[in-house]
Amino acid sequence: MTPQLWIGIAGTVFALFFILNGMRLSKGPEGHAANAGRLHIVMAGTFLPIMWMVIMMGSL
Repeated sequence: MTPQLWIGIAGTVFALFFILNGMRLSKGPEGHAANAGRLHIVMAGTFLPIMWMVIMMGSL
């Protein structure tokens, strides 16, 4: 397996951790932590497809 694929797998695990943590935070009481949790979900969700697009384009 190429190094790019390993980086993609590690980045996916990292992003999924951020999404799960964001879901946990957004279910709590309203405030800074809930807003930060929602931002974690959006940013990690945006990061995943862009990361894989860059990895696939770089492996061509």
